[in-house]
Amino acid sequence: MSLKPGVLNPSKNDKHDMFVGWDKVPVVDRRFLFGALPLALLGTSGASYAIAKNVSDPGAGARLTTAPHSVTGVLVHAPYPMIRVADAASVYGLRSMLIIAQGKCNTGYDFSETQGHAVKADGVIVQRKNRQLLEVPPFVGDWISDSQDLPADQISTLSSPTEESLGRAQLAGTIMDTKCFFGVMRPGRGKTHKACASLCIRGGIPPSFWARTKDGRETVLLMTDAEGGPVPLDILPLVADPVTAEGEIIRVGDLLQFRADVNAYRRI
Repeated sequence: MSLKPGVLNPSKNDKHDMFVGWDKVPVVDRRFLFGALPLALLGTSGASYAIAKNVSDPGAGARLTTAPHSVTGVLVHAPYPMIRVADAASVYGLRSMLIIAQGKCNTGYDFSETQGHAVKADGVIVQRKNRQLLEVPPFVGDWISDSQDLPADQISTLSSPTEESLGRAQLAGTIMDTKCFFGVMRPGRGKTHKACASLCIRGGIPPSFWARTKDGRETVLLMTDAEGGPVPLDILPLVADPVTAEGEIIRVGDLLQFRADVNAYRRI
């Protein structure tokens, strides 16, 4: 068989021109690889640093699993189950701890029977800065019991704290589930957390609205409907997406509520 001139010269024995898998790497290729590999490593290292530097801090959320915690306070079930405890260090004199369950759901405990009662509850604390949740077993009811340790006037104060309207506002931010955002997952927000947050909210975990100002300060508001009740599951398609909404901001004790109907939210 003869080959056209210029395609391949069978008589030429030059190992620099062709790579053969079972033979040594040609000199030309070795020179290229020795020069290109360090540059490629430097380039990928620089790109990795730039990407990592621009990723937002997941925040100071934590799940305190080193030991179980016991809290004594007043049980409230609206708009979401929570225990309000007296806290002298708070400017409001109390601290509201939302109750969540292990896993992507809320507890099956019937809170209506103990609404406004003084109780002692055991669980794991999940916290982000000065906000706390109490994580309890999903189906077992022995984590909670009646308490006789609170005086009547304190029970009354914790059952019905002062409500203050801070006016209406147009907010831009992200809808998150309180459990993961407060510290169970890091990060617990953004597109990468959309499926997880949707499952948690569908399972009964209260949703929160995370808004961040231009100077980096963050505000977290407990989401309710316009009447102050639980947000319906119609909100799920908007979870973890950048959204804007107009609603009323209400301070109930130490918690800020953002009261707006689902149809008030729009993707940005």
